[in-house]
Amino acid sequence: MRILAIGGAVIKTAYDEIKEVAQRGLFDILIHNGGSLFHDFQQATETPGHSYPLVDLLVDYEPNRKASELVWHWLKTGFAPAGTLTYISQLKGIDVMLFTVLGADFWQLFDSHWELIAYKSKIDFGILCGLMESEFHYVCMGSAVVHPEVFAKALAVAKPKKFRGDVIDFKMMYRPKTRIVQLAKSGRYWNMDHKTFLENWIRCDELGIDIFTGEKYAT
Repeated sequence: MRILAIGGAVIKTAYDEIKEVAQRGLFDILIHNGGSLFHDFQQATETPGHSYPLVDLLVDYEPNRKASELVWHWLKTGFAPAGTLTYISQLKGIDVMLFTVLGADFWQLFDSHWELIAYKSKIDFGILCGLMESEFHYVCMGSAVVHPEVFAKALAVAKPKKFRGDVIDFKMMYRPKTRIVQLAKSGRYWNMDHKTFLENWIRCDELGIDIFTGEKYAT
């Protein structure tokens, strides 16, 4: 069981590559934070590669309305826009979870039903804890706070006997290192950008090699 938890920077810098990894079925569970979910819907429905600068959003956050409404629609119905990472994952039978902080995402400002976010997190946390009771592989890519903290709490509940934890990011950061890598029975901190790692992951899959262990796939 491979669990992939991503942050918004992954979507913004390596969108095609992360969708290719999903198409290949190289992970079993996808965990978004609030940024990755929003940018997933924004990238697929607005100008490719576009993201409004924070200085502009502090003046007027309305340009985020379109993608924000799509996020809320997904929370209410489970339907993601076609072409998104979320949509591809759901088509592949990959469960999609969400963990974020209330008040931390601009898209939260476009609806008042914040209890939906809390309820989904509660349900997803219970499922995550259940998955982590058995052997699993947790991969955190581009989330320095939310995913490492959720992971540590789920780990405390599940108390697994064997698991691997890998972190991929362009610089070393405290929480991913101490909450994931140092707590894992095996795994490492891949200090590299997301696009390069994902390109290598795809290349290794084409060769039938597990990028994390260097071993050939079992046939």
